[in-house]
Parts: sequence; structure tokens; C-alpha cells
Amino acid sequence: MKKNINKKNKTIALSLAGMGLMLSLGACSNVGANAATLSANVSNQDTKGSTTNISVDNNTVSINGDGASSEGNVITVSKAGNYNFTGTLDEGQIIVDADGDVNFTFNNFSISYSKDAPIVAKKGNLNIVSADGTDNKVSDKRAANTEDENSSSDSSKDAYDAAVYGEADINLSGGGKLTVEGGYEDGIHSKSNLSVDSGNYSVTASHHGLNGKTTLVVKNGTFDVTTVEDAFHSKGDVTVENGEININAGDDAVHADNTLTVKDGKINVAASNEGLEGITVNIEGGDITVNSSDDGVNAAGDTEDGSQASYAINISGGNLKVVPGGDGIDSNGDLNISGGNIFIDGPSDGGNAPVDYDGTATITGGSILATGNSGMFEGLGGNGSTQSSIIYYLDSNVTPGSTIKLTDELGNEIFSSADQTQSYNAVLYSSDKLESGKKYEISVGDSKESVTLESGSNTVGNRQGGMGQPPQGGPQGGNNGDRQGQPPQMNGNDREQGGMGQPPQGGPQDGGNGDRQGQPPQMNGNGREQGGMGQPPQGGNFGGPQGVGNGDRQGQPPQGGQKPNQAHIDDIQNSKNKGDSKKKKNKQKNNKNTENKSGKEQ
Repeated sequence: MKKNINKKNKTIALSLAGMGLMLSLGACSNVGANAATLSANVSNQDTKGSTTNISVDNNTVSINGDGASSEGNVITVSKAGNYNFTGTLDEGQIIVDADGDVNFTFNNFSISYSKDAPIVAKKGNLNIVSADGTDNKVSDKRAANTEDENSSSDSSKDAYDAAVYGEADINLSGGGKLTVEGGYEDGIHSKSNLSVDSGNYSVTASHHGLNGKTTLVVKNGTFDVTTVEDAFHSKGDVTVENGEININAGDDAVHADNTLTVKDGKINVAASNEGLEGITVNIEGGDITVNSSDDGVNAAGDTEDGSQASYAINISGGNLKVVPGGDGIDSNGDLNISGGNIFIDGPSDGGNAPVDYDGTATITGGSILATGNSGMFEGLGGNGSTQSSIIYYLDSNVTPGSTIKLTDELGNEIFSSADQTQSYNAVLYSSDKLESGKKYEISVGDSKESVTLESGSNTVGNRQGGMGQPPQGGPQGGNNGDRQGQPPQMNGNDREQGGMGQPPQGGPQDGGNGDRQGQPPQMNGNGREQGGMGQPPQGGNFGGPQGVGNGDRQGQPPQGGQKPNQAHIDDIQNSKNKGDSKKKKNKQKNNKNTENKSGKEQ
């Protein structure tokens, strides 16, 4: 900027000094303007990232900030943003009715409600952070829902079925603890995507614990979940990436209507009806222990559009231990093992098996040790198997505590185990330590057999009866029968050809003296065959290994396996008191009998 000076006595030096002063003042003016602009920008950023504090003292709500209001004990959040909650709100509710992301930070905050869901996100994605070192709680104190469909005193359309309910996404995180009590139905239910990044969670529910309708993703965290139905549930996919999870479930521990994937983490299922279930089950890593009254790992279910599902269980890593009352691993399609370490302890009854599949079973890596009853015992003889396996049939049942051992021809121990808790008379073993063409000795207690391995499945010992054909002979298999029933024949997959033995044919009533037929298997409450197949008729003058001759008593179906203790969930189940109206799973078992779960929209 140039300044005109008309006084004659001013020297050029003075003029230059004046010009310098003006330039300096101009520069200062520009710096001030820039600073003001920067300050305004920071202020705007602070406003966008500001937090509204909501505190509760003596059940009185105080709000400091924008985007939230209260009427009595009902807090309504109407704008996206950050909200910090402290205190205890009894018989209160938080309603989220905002577009965008709504971020809650719980800082030693508790809320309970007996008239509706304590937290309802009608709109907006809800993110709940449990602040580090804090203890927080959400309690739905409504009585357990006994209806097949959601209902409320106002309108079934408006019934919110969880302690924390959201129509959009729900995300949980933080370093604190969050306790959730789902008295009415679910603990946490998103009608879209439910995800957990971190945190410590204790969840009890009269239905599902954590329920993400579209997806459920557990990235990390510590969980203690006790439920009457499923602990983790989705009508889509469930993914467990990491975390430490302890489950007591009245139904499935982890259930996906589509694909269930476990990548890592520690999962301990103390009690369940079925452990891990999905149309496709992928186990890629982690340490997993499953106690189940029915199947431990199950590929089953119906597709949402009713189309034919492609069932599969794929195990490529991790450590899996299953103690089942039903099948240990049950695929209504294929079973593929390419890695990991599998230990299956049972079942002890003859109507189920440690490994059960309707397609093919292949093993190309990893290891498996499975013990159980020989009645429906299956091996891993799929054409794609590149790893040898051994099935050892014992002459009698072995009580828990006996040592199973495999040694090579030099006497080197390949493996040993005495960890079984259920009786057994058949053993399956495979690992990459087995070499085709080499000789091995397998022993259980004082019983032992030697085998020179061939590629694929190798069988040693004599199978006990199993699912052999019933006695045949005499005119149409009647009273003059003098031929013994043949043992089951094996196909390439070490599976019995012909499935279940048929009851005796012939005579006026197709029986021994023509007076009674052997009865087919009876159904238990789960719609499953107890023991899989009835024994051939016993009684009269016994002849042949299963009682040929004047047998006039009906074959009794084997009894099912023992169910793990579910005392941890008795209180919740009793309070729910669903009785005959209890929602059932809709499990497709292909040629097996099914049970139906309620049609409630999850």
C-alpha cells in the first residue's frame, strides 16, 4: 500500500518509514483476520462434535446440550450426535428417533422398564460405548412373552422384543461392562446388522441373547450369555472373529440361518440343545468346546426362499471339542476337513454317531479323534480324502478312563488319550502323521489290533451288531429260521449299505411265531428317532446272534444319549413357562424327521 505525503520537510527516509509502518499494520490486520477465521472453524468443529450430557439423579432427568428432550422418565433423542449417560433411571425409556448415527456413551449408567423395551431405536444407527472401567445395565422387566408372535398391550405392530431394540444397525464397543436382561424376549435385537467390537457383556434372555436379523458379527469382547433359546442368532450370517464367549443355551449356542463362520477366539458352550448350526458352518480357527443334548455342530435348516439348500461343514483350523448327546458333527450335506484338531467324545447310544453326513466326508489335513457307539458309526472315506484314517471296532463297550493309544512299527507313540467321558465301542482317528504302507498298532486298554495302512479309510476289529440286517430264514423268515442275520456291508465311504435293518418278514404277522412285528424306531420330543433304529425282536427261544426262533417280543428302540446339565438356565425357562407353545426350531434334516420353530419374524 502506498501512502501520499505532501509535506516538503518530510525526507524520503521518513516516507519509506511510513510505508514500512503501514505494511506492518496491514500484515497484522491480515493475521488477525486469519486467526478469527481459524477460531470460527474450530468452534464449528467443536459444535459438530459436541456431546450432550444426560444425567439422572434420584430418578430425575437433567439434559445439558442439544438433540434430546425428556418428558417424565422418557428420554427422546431426535438428532444424530454424541450423548453421554450417567446415573440410574428406574421405570424409564430412551427412544431414538433420528436420522444418521446416534452415539451413546454409558458412564456407570443403568436403566430399567417394565412396560416396554428400555431402549428403542426407531430410526438411526445406534452405537453404544461402555466407557472404560464402568459398570452399566439395561433391564427389560416385562414378563416373558409366551406368544408365537410379538405382542403388547397396545399393538403387536409396535412391540419391541428386546431390552435394546433397533430398526437399523446396532454396534457395541468400549472397555467397560454392560449387563443386559431380556425379560420379554431378546437381550439385544437389531432388525438389520448387529456388531460387537469390544467390551464385557453379561446377557440373559427368555429368547435369544444377541440377535442380528441381517448379520451378527463379533469382532472381539468377553461374553457370558444365558438364554432359553439361541445365545447368538441371525436369519442371515453369523461371524465370530475373536473374543471369549461362554454360553448356556436352551436351544442353539450359535445359530445362523445362512452361514456361520468362526475365525478365532475362545468359545465354551457349557450347555445347549445344539452347539453351532447353519446351512454352512465354517470353522477356521479358535478354541471351541461344545456340550450339547443333540448335535454338536450341525449343517441344517431351511433357506429363506424355500429353495434347496447346499449343506456343508468345513473345518480348516482351530481346536474343536464336542461332547454330544446326539451326533457330534452332523452335516445334511458334505463334511470337509482340511485342518484343525477335532475331538469328539460320544455319543454313547447307538442311534447317533460322532460323525454323521448325508453327502461325502473328506479329510485332507488336520486331525480327528472320535469315539462313540458303533451302531451308526461312519468314517471319512470320501474319494477326495488324501489322508489315511483308522476305524477300530471293539468287542465290548469301554468305560471312560481307558487309554486309547496308537504306535508305529518301531513303538513310537503317535497319540494317546484318556479324556473320554462317555462309554464307546468304536474309535476313529486320522492325522497327517499317518503314512500309507506303514504298520501301526492301535490299543484301547488291554485290547489292541495291528493294521498296515492303505490310502483312505482302514477298518480293524469286529463291529458289534450295529445296524445289521435282522435274522432271516425259514418260510419267509418265520419260526423255522435257521440262518443268522448278516452283519452290515460297507461301501466306499465306510457307511452301511441299506441304512436301517428291516423288521422280520413272513408268517401271518411277519414275526417269529407270526404274532408280532418288530417295531420301527420311536420318536422323541425333538422329532428325532431315539437310537436311530429299533433292535430286532427279542424273546422266546433265542437263536442266532439277535434272537431268532420263537421271538415274540417287540424290538425296543435304543434310548438316547445323556443330556448335559442345563441348570444354569432353569430359572429363565421356568419364568418363561412356555409349555407346549414354546417356539421350536425349523430344522430340515433331509430324510430325518424335523421339528418346527415358530414363524416369528426374527
